[in-house]
Amino acid sequence: MESHWLASGVLGTLSAVVIAAPARAATLQYWWFDAQANQLVFTTDAGVQPRAQMVFGPTRVVIDLPNTQMGGATTRQAVGGAIREVRAGQFDRQTTRLVIELAADYTLDPQAVRVQGVRPNQWVVQLPTPVQAAPSTTTPPGTTIPPPSTTANQVHGNSGTGAEATLNGVVTTGDGFLIKMSGVSPEPTVEIRGDGPDDRIAIIDLPNTAVAADLRPNELPNYRYSIIAWEIVQQSTTPASTRITLRLAPGSPDWRVLRNSSGVIVLPPSGIPISSVLDEPLPTVAATPPPGSAATPASSVQPARPVRPVPPTAQPAQRPTDPLDLPSIPNQQVVVVIDPGHGGRDPGAVGINGLQEKQVIFPISLRVAQLLEQQGVAVVLTRQDDRTLDLQARVDIANRARGSVFVSIHANAISLSRPDVNGIETYYASETGYRLAAALQASVLAATGMNDRGVKQARFYVLRYTAMPAALVEVGFVTGAQDAPRLADPAWQETIAQAIARGILQYVQQGM
Repeated sequence: MESHWLASGVLGTLSAVVIAAPARAATLQYWWFDAQANQLVFTTDAGVQPRAQMVFGPTRVVIDLPNTQMGGATTRQAVGGAIREVRAGQFDRQTTRLVIELAADYTLDPQAVRVQGVRPNQWVVQLPTPVQAAPSTTTPPGTTIPPPSTTANQVHGNSGTGAEATLNGVVTTGDGFLIKMSGVSPEPTVEIRGDGPDDRIAIIDLPNTAVAADLRPNELPNYRYSIIAWEIVQQSTTPASTRITLRLAPGSPDWRVLRNSSGVIVLPPSGIPISSVLDEPLPTVAATPPPGSAATPASSVQPARPVRPVPPTAQPAQRPTDPLDLPSIPNQQVVVVIDPGHGGRDPGAVGINGLQEKQVIFPISLRVAQLLEQQGVAVVLTRQDDRTLDLQARVDIANRARGSVFVSIHANAISLSRPDVNGIETYYASETGYRLAAALQASVLAATGMNDRGVKQARFYVLRYTAMPAALVEVGFVTGAQDAPRLADPAWQETIAQAIARGILQYVQQGM
């Protein structure tokens, strides 16, 4: 595979300056690609020295962060236009990898790529404007080009009738794939065929299953998790059955299939982390560019999902209690900043039946603000509509408003294969935020009877840099079998909003 080094933003063959990685392992806190500014911004909780290279077939800018942990599954941001997608994952035990992949037939000038250090733990990768490459009949030596994603997938014989179940689509998840079904989900079987690394396929049979009439090949995953192509065929049996054939890239694991309440999930074998199943093999060595001049962060920096350990099994949640009167507070000047997480291009976590985090927490946040204002509290919202807002902007809004209290509202997520994980947890970064977090956690638990996942300390950006007591509340799991349907229910959202408002007011009432 052909690759070139990026050193100080200039492509060349000179030896790169190698700087030792920090002694303490860093953690990737957040990243986002701003399509308008054509730049990737990422932040870690400790200093790092990125190593960047350009790889062809397809064209990618690969940024390795040595001695850095991300944890969890690979996260992706679909961009569109000349940039196909940007993704981040754990490449090996010591390295987090960020990849900017260009769309087919696009390239860029490697000498114009700039890797700039804003501060030791914040970096900007500035791209030039990609250009459409001229057609070529030759392939650079060592280049590996996957089959064109626009023609690799196939769907045949889709009628959407004549069976107890209907296959409606395939969604890439944090731990594999979810085959979305309606009706009675079938009991799937899988068989791996092929001897050589280039001819292996996985055959998934779904009895008593038809294919939705509106399913199109371009709606299926494209070269995700080492699967080159999906072929979905509704077979002429009575009742109808469906066969899915996965063409596997070299190095792809032997996939397994399981049935759950949302459909059929496709997972790698037990013991193989999904973060090790890359879209395609990439080089492991890169040069280290020295930091460039300071640059202004992108205006749309968004967080990757916070890295969390696999939690214990949650206990069943109870039904919410009847709402109680909200406490009154002394007549004083109190400014509460409510921060609805995510928004705009960033939906946050996506859970069961496609439930998006931003769809859950935005109405809750607006209702919390309304309830507080009814009690005479001045409220500042970091956003009042569905817009993209970076973390620094949220902090700036809170600090400029001289807020007395900062509460960021989110919904949680884990693997779709773990619907048993449910509950509420609240985070703080410093001792000034602990009592606020505890008040919020206690109030929501009292109102809902949800599984108590505790009050926890974390180094989230909005908690560390707001100049006031701050807490971040996760109101439940969009991936939880118990939490997800409740979070989608407006009545449950009202209960959560009342509980959060009550917790804030109790905290203020007790003297902050």
